[in-house]
Amino acid sequence: MKTYFIIMIISLFIISSCSVTKNSSSPILLNQLSKDARGNDMLMGKCTRTALLQSPFGEWFKPNYDSYVVDSFTCNFIRPLLAGKSITIFMGTWCGDSRREVPRVLKMLDCCGFPMNDLALVMVSNNDSLYKKSPQHEEAGQNIVRVPTIIVEQKGAEIGRIIEFPVTSLEKDLLTILRKEKYQPNYHQLKADTR
Repeated sequence: MKTYFIIMIISLFIISSCSVTKNSSSPILLNQLSKDARGNDMLMGKCTRTALLQSPFGEWFKPNYDSYVVDSFTCNFIRPLLAGKSITIFMGTWCGDSRREVPRVLKMLDCCGFPMNDLALVMVSNNDSLYKKSPQHEEAGQNIVRVPTIIVEQKGAEIGRIIEFPVTSLEKDLLTILRKEKYQPNYHQLKADTR
């Protein structure tokens, strides 16, 4: 009986291992390097924060991160509200607004102790054929019209977004979203497709 039980457990393990392998999709490529419409280096698709620290991106990322003064008082209210939330940032390394705002957002999230594994960075293109799109189309169904777009989700449902730049400040806008208070981002007329 004991041998039969062990064989059943091993069989279940093998079957579940095989089904995981069969159902796995194509691998997600990280930190893809490409050329923008002007011939400059740009990142594409899902990226790590580390990629933004590498040349040539670190040349604008580091100064914008270092010079931003976080509203730590407001961050004290944000911190507990971030539990159970995920954030996706759609940006373009070619975009001036992304270059300015994304380092600031990351510094604010660092101040709030936000776990980086709950953050997704998705880089979109400025080339005509892929304008504001990523190679694996993470932007599909997200209504990404302007970048950066910072989407805050809870249990897979969007609770708010900051589009291009904050209305009041990054900290106060994020706090309003997390408190689920009335918030209208810039370019709100474009935000028709929120889940």
